[in-house]
Amino acid sequence: MASWDDLVSYVRVRYEIMRQHDQELWFNLPTTGERTQLVVVRQVVGDDGHTWAQISSPICRVAEVDLTELLSLASASVVGGVVTVDGIAVFRHSVPLGDANLGSFDRPFRHVADVADDLEEKLTGRDEH
Repeated sequence: MASWDDLVSYVRVRYEIMRQHDQELWFNLPTTGERTQLVVVRQVVGDDGHTWAQISSPICRVAEVDLTELLSLASASVVGGVVTVDGIAVFRHSVPLGDANLGSFDRPFRHVADVADDLEEKLTGRDEH
């Protein structure tokens, strides 16, 4: 069973934190070759009152890509989905904190970063996020 404080400590030990706020952590994960991907983890509370770790990673500016292609490419992912935040397309997935052990977070962190990086590369050919 993991709490937000446990998750913050876990991430601090494993990754270099770029930015931290009360309920949010920003860090980079390496993906393929020389590419890296920004990962943002936020503590959020669902409508049912349960606490979740929301994991997201930016893909590209929405105005720069064909949204139909983006959504089509993103549909291959088993979990997670694409949302927009302030004009940026973001791949996002959430994990319930109370139901998870700390070791189980590396897989969703990696999944979100890898999917977002793959989408970014296919859609823009760049490595900006």
